[in-house]
Amino acid sequence: MKEQGAWGAAGDPSPSVFYGEKMPYNFARFVSPTNTKLLNEIDSAKSFDKKYRVQKFHEWQKWMYNKAYVVPTSGAYSVTAVNSKVSGWSLKPSANVWYKAGFTK
Repeated sequence: MKEQGAWGAAGDPSPSVFYGEKMPYNFARFVSPTNTKLLNEIDSAKSFDKKYRVQKFHEWQKWMYNKAYVVPTSGAYSVTAVNSKVSGWSLKPSANVWYKAGFTK
């Protein structure tokens, strides 16, 4: 049986955490000038403009797809079943669900 490494995504959607040149979670240890350039553009001050950040993400994703230097071999899903009588429930990372959640009749 082959062992696999795994990690969970952070609140900030930046792929540099997992694919950056000097990042410890870059398990593939793949480095290229193009990858570094695209990751730096995603995390630049210009990326406060949502359209710019989305455009750079798409460029990086397309580049990653074409290079395929990291290929996922498994995935995980999380399902949260919530009855329609539960109020104040949210899956947003910033939500304090236990404080706001309630039950209605």
